[in-house]
Amino acid sequence: MPFAFQPGIDPSATPGPEALLFAFSGDRLLVVADAPAGVEHLGELAATALFIGHLDGRPVFTVSVDAVPEGVAHAGLRELFGRLDPQLHGVAGRAYQLVEWYRSHAFCGRCGHPTHPVDSERARACEACGASYFPRINPAVIMRVQRRGRMLLARNRNFRGPFFSVLAGFVEPGEALEETVAREVEEEVGLEVTRVRYFGSQSWPFPSQLMIGFVATAGPGQIDLRDSEIEEARWFAPGDELPPLPGPFSISRRLIDDFLQARHQQKQR
Repeated sequence: MPFAFQPGIDPSATPGPEALLFAFSGDRLLVVADAPAGVEHLGELAATALFIGHLDGRPVFTVSVDAVPEGVAHAGLRELFGRLDPQLHGVAGRAYQLVEWYRSHAFCGRCGHPTHPVDSERARACEACGASYFPRINPAVIMRVQRRGRMLLARNRNFRGPFFSVLAGFVEPGEALEETVAREVEEEVGLEVTRVRYFGSQSWPFPSQLMIGFVATAGPGQIDLRDSEIEEARWFAPGDELPPLPGPFSISRRLIDDFLQARHQQKQR
């Protein structure tokens, strides 16, 4: 099914009753009955919302509020996985990233003067010194490391819960994505990898990341935990009892499920 969201730019647009509005208090989305709070719930605050595009023909806006209106609940985007429609949740992630960029670049980081939205592109510009600010996306690689029919799963001390997942890390300046995969695996578990191939990607609005998935083959050697954030890492075969895994919404789970499905299909032949 084609993705129905169409990005758009119009700094002068304001939301009407038909608009779909994503309002955030900090990093928490305002909701009413497990749906984004509507224009009617925000009153005059809705007029300050930023237009970001259309979803199935409905104009979509995002806004940051300092106080939560009475009768409106709020929840983090992680909490709303499985509660919001998946397409709505994807647009909510986009809305959060854009409103955070819009708010955090209200003043120029070079000279301190106010910035203003640009009419023709997604940018804020400083008239005083000419600097332009675009939404920042932080690229991160996430990789399934495998060897001889087993995959490597690790538990990070910063995970929310006792689950295991694949390895991941941020791209450094000057690196190709494949170089980041090799560096992160070596830094975290002391293994060298080859045959790095692209798997897929996922926008990850926590806060503004693009997760780029890979599959890599590990060379010989023992797991050597070198990253203080990794508490445990082990090899798992398809027939093993697996530890708790990430939720099905994430690219990390897609990488794991892809491995299990491929091994299952091999056994069926």
